[in-house]
Amino acid sequence: ALGTHWGAIHILDFEGNLIKSFKAHSATVNSISIDKSDEYIASASDDGKVFIYALYTTEIQEFNYKRPIKSVSLDPYYARKSTRQFVSGGMAEQLVMSEKGWFGQKDSVLHANEGPIYAIQWRNQFIAWANDTGVKIYDTVSGLRITFIDRPEGSPRADLYRCRLCWKNDSTLLIGWADTVKVAVIRSSPTTGQMTHYVEITHMFQTDYMISGIVPFNDTLMLLSYIMEEEEEEEEEDYQQKRRLAMRPELHIINEESEEISADVLALHGYEYYQANDYGLDFLVEEDMFYVMGPKDLIAARSRDQDDHIEWLMDHSRFGEALEAARQITVPSKRFSVNKIGQTYLRWLISEKRFDQAARECSSILEHDKCLWEDWVFRFIELGELKAIAPYVPIKDPQLSSTVYEIALVWFLKSDHIALRNTIQKWPKTLYNLINVIVAVEDKAKSDTKDEVLLECLADLYTFNNQLDKAIEYNLRLRRPSAFQLIQEYNMFDAVKDKALLMMELDQDLLKKEHDAEMTPTKMPAVQLLVKNTDAIPPEKVAKQLEKHRLFLHIYLDALFNRDRHLGYQFHDMQVELYAEFDSSKLLDFLRASHYISLEKAFNKCEEKDLVPEMVYLLGRMGDNKKALMLIIKRLDDVQRAIDFAKEQKDYELWEDLLAYSMDKPSNSH
Repeated sequence: ALGTHWGAIHILDFEGNLIKSFKAHSATVNSISIDKSDEYIASASDDGKVFIYALYTTEIQEFNYKRPIKSVSLDPYYARKSTRQFVSGGMAEQLVMSEKGWFGQKDSVLHANEGPIYAIQWRNQFIAWANDTGVKIYDTVSGLRITFIDRPEGSPRADLYRCRLCWKNDSTLLIGWADTVKVAVIRSSPTTGQMTHYVEITHMFQTDYMISGIVPFNDTLMLLSYIMEEEEEEEEEDYQQKRRLAMRPELHIINEESEEISADVLALHGYEYYQANDYGLDFLVEEDMFYVMGPKDLIAARSRDQDDHIEWLMDHSRFGEALEAARQITVPSKRFSVNKIGQTYLRWLISEKRFDQAARECSSILEHDKCLWEDWVFRFIELGELKAIAPYVPIKDPQLSSTVYEIALVWFLKSDHIALRNTIQKWPKTLYNLINVIVAVEDKAKSDTKDEVLLECLADLYTFNNQLDKAIEYNLRLRRPSAFQLIQEYNMFDAVKDKALLMMELDQDLLKKEHDAEMTPTKMPAVQLLVKNTDAIPPEKVAKQLEKHRLFLHIYLDALFNRDRHLGYQFHDMQVELYAEFDSSKLLDFLRASHYISLEKAFNKCEEKDLVPEMVYLLGRMGDNKKALMLIIKRLDDVQRAIDFAKEQKDYELWEDLLAYSMDKPSNSH
């Protein structure tokens, strides 16, 4: 309920909506009191009258005291008791108890002659009031005043800074007067006698501001402060002309140790010109609401809950903290959802260009919402920041539409091939249409033939799509040893029968990286695969592909001969040339083992390369033993070998030639 300067009483709901109005007074309303059952309201005014209104009937009672009434308080149980008691006081300097008597209204003066009474509070059996000298408490059961609490020493005028009273509970009275706070506790008297209760001041402290209101707030106190501008040293004439202005009122929370734990500045219209008495502070326990009253404003406040905390965090762009606070709420919020806060957080991160952090947060914010995930993936694509979110895009629970995954891959194809490769290797092949992606990558690879990353993508895509021939081709071009595994595992020999050169090149690359000294070119995987599978990959086909790459051809034929000297017999003449060119140390053994060579061609090649031991052997096989013996004697200068050669041939004429030569050169005989 509100009282106005024009004497009206307005009844409002908790949202500030007007329910009912009374226009009974002809002057300023100074005080309003409501009974505990919320059925009756009393108002006191400078017109000297007290009115009591019934909220649910048309009953209105008028009491005229002839002098301005500054405060009124109904018996908390006014509606239940037939006595209908209330107390009032004002400029008449009397505390008057009014009640219903046998022959009408009965007034009893409970206290008088200590100055005007500006504050009265009635709680259960106790009535507290304040006048110029201090605060007193009256026990309605015993009919006795049980205490007197002095006005704070050195306080300013009582009429300019009125005392503020508020009951915290049935036995605790809060007193705010000028700049002093006192907490008075009513206790039962330990001794029997007329005085059944006494009062103890349990807490007292001073503030650096004037107190315009005091109410309990959980285990703390809430104070409404009134602060004036600081005085400046001025000449007396100027000082008299300039009035000190007030500062904005503030709400302070004070803990049990008299420490301030929070302070909020209030915005009220015209605050500069108001006095301490122009403000009031009240509270409603049931609704956890607090009301600050000014001449032109009524501010409703309540204790901050989790929603308020979240709202404050969001207002200050601390969205991450707001999200965490929302997640920790045990009771669902009425105003906020984790999802909406999360998306607000993501939008803010995006606006701050913090794309990587936004992407990391998506998993915990979007969770299993398929539609939201698809929206945010497209948003990152539009911003050109798909790379940031790609590692977090879900591949199951939820699985997004194939279009999302395909668009993401195509975006990488245009902008970041390494990210494309990594994503293809990470995402299951069932997420997207393999053919669509293969076609797109193939088109790009045709225009960028030197990009090995695209070849890696194609190798993997063809493998996923079971196009193993294509997969093997790209693996070979990329020098990937996995190509051999694919060939053998899936029996894909037919797919590589035309790719001998690629395979041999891969062998050479692997050999350069091989640290095993015993690993030779003929033992490398490509060569071994070729020579072990001649049924599927005929030697003729391999030799044809390698004919312009003589070293590779030599390695292949050498390995083929080592496996089976009859395989590739048609290439033995060629092998003589290859051994002579690349590995002459093996040629003599080859000549001895092969029965398919042309002796004359072989001799010519050996003669061309001046391979004497091989020439001796070939001359012996051709029957020209004498020439062979002469080569041993003249070129090798090895008499013992000549003797052995003559013995092997069992040719009498050779012995004669050997003896004749020895006679000519006696120094060579033994």
